[in-house]
Amino acid sequence: MSERYFMSMDGSGHWYVIPVARQYEWEEWADIPEDDERAWEAPDFAQPVGGAPSCVTFSDPVVP
Repeated sequence: MSERYFMSMDGSGHWYVIPVARQYEWEEWADIPEDDERAWEAPDFAQPVGGAPSCVTFSDPVVP
């Protein structure tokens, strides 16, 4: 089975594709206030979307 991902935004409105297995880590990072230096760079596992979320394509999406 291949890894699952979800899309999420940071506090500045930037979109990322995140592995579901790293959701807890992502949410902890996303909760850091924007003015805190730790929030200035997204975690390595977060794949930035270089434009609108519509530029991301899916095959066989699962909507809970």
